[in-house]
Amino acid sequence: MKRSVLLILLSSLLLSLSFCKKEEKPVLETEKPLFEKVLSENDKIIRLLLTTEDVSPDVSGLISSLNSLAEAKGGLESSALEMKNVLEGAKSSDVKISFEAYSKFSEVLANTMKIHRLQSERNRFYCPMVKKTWVFSGIKILNPYAPDMRDCGDLIP
Repeated sequence: MKRSVLLILLSSLLLSLSFCKKEEKPVLETEKPLFEKVLSENDKIIRLLLTTEDVSPDVSGLISSLNSLAEAKGGLESSALEMKNVLEGAKSSDVKISFEAYSKFSEVLANTMKIHRLQSERNRFYCPMVKKTWVFSGIKILNPYAPDMRDCGDLIP
C-alpha cells in the first residue's frame, strides 16, 4: 500500500514538473545567417588577435551582430543576449580583463553552437596554460591569447 502511494506521488510530481518546464523556442531559419555573421565577426577578432600582442579587441561589430540576432526573437535570442552581456567586459582597455571576458564569450558561443547544432566548421579550443577558450574555423591550434605559445591548446569536441 505504501509503495503504491509513493509511486503515485512520485508520478504526480514528475508529471507536474514536466508541465513547469519552460518551452524552448526553435531556431528560426532567419536566425541562421545572423548567427553566421556572429561567427564571421568572431573570426575577424581572432585573426586580429593572432597578429597583435597585448591589444584589447574591438568588439563593436560583434556586439552589433549579436543585437541583430537577439532582435530576430527566435531560439537564439537568450544566447545572443548572454553573449552580449559577457562581451561588455571585453571593451576594457585592460588586456587581461578584456581577454577574460572574450574567453567567457567564447564559452557561451561554443555551447550555443553545440546545443543548437550550429557548428559551421568552427571548433572550440582551450589553452590550459592561460586558461582561456576560443572558437575558430578549422582544426589547427592557433592560440590568440598567448603570442609566445600560438600552438598551445587543445581542440575540444
